[in-house]
Amino acid sequence: MRMAMSGSLALAASAMALALAPGAASGAERAAKRPALEVHQGRYFRWAAPVGWRSSETGNGVEVTAPDGSATASFALLMRSRGHATPVDFMVAMLGRVPGYVGLRVVSRRELPDQPSGIPGAAWKMSEAELSFTVRGKPVRGVYTCGIDAYSGMYDAVLSGYHSSASEWPRARLFLPEIARSVAITNARQVAGNDRLIPARNRPLDTSGLVESWRQKGLSQDRISKAQREGTMGYERVKDPATGRVYEMPLEAYDGTVGGYRNPVRPGEVLKKTQPGE
Repeated sequence: MRMAMSGSLALAASAMALALAPGAASGAERAAKRPALEVHQGRYFRWAAPVGWRSSETGNGVEVTAPDGSATASFALLMRSRGHATPVDFMVAMLGRVPGYVGLRVVSRRELPDQPSGIPGAAWKMSEAELSFTVRGKPVRGVYTCGIDAYSGMYDAVLSGYHSSASEWPRARLFLPEIARSVAITNARQVAGNDRLIPARNRPLDTSGLVESWRQKGLSQDRISKAQREGTMGYERVKDPATGRVYEMPLEAYDGTVGGYRNPVRPGEVLKKTQPGE
């Protein structure tokens, strides 16, 4: 397998972000206590995670795990793998390779609309599945979304999702989707070894010009993305004006007495709204 970044991955990632909503949670459930999420910038990605959670980044993805290991959210990408795979088959195969993940079973699945890939005659095939399995002997539940783009006897893939222990699932599913969908590629030139693969002239989709066009397009889409995320997930991105540290705050944490969100580190201070793209 060879992994890399194509401009078309942005389309599939956007579709997965919309699919990773918490679903039919009631108003009472959404009002349950959800953690503030601190935004992190790595070498290849940006992501958000609750304070104290462990984050692991590689050139191919990001994994965020609760301190006690009871919950995990992740994002991964693969490109130019030879052969054929369906989204759900790929999902189960990849998760089945993770040490400690045993007995993966598809509880339910949902086919999502195809997304354009930028490759003539090809499109991203998107699927979402709820899974059950065990991690180190303990039962867990999860939701994962996968996109497969097949062409010329090869395929690209993106996989994003989350899981938690069965006992924590009712609460965890209210904020784990926001962690999974918060992952954004910020170093398209080097992510997944993109700068070490076939020269751009042999594959037009990998040209720096296309990467730049996606970056420029992303600037105008940041405002839409920010509004969608806040409206769908119930989290608002704010920052500490003193340190610049960025947080995703659950809307129910808004304090009307001070007209904003209190700083998780210094409760006497109020966080400021971020600009689109921050």
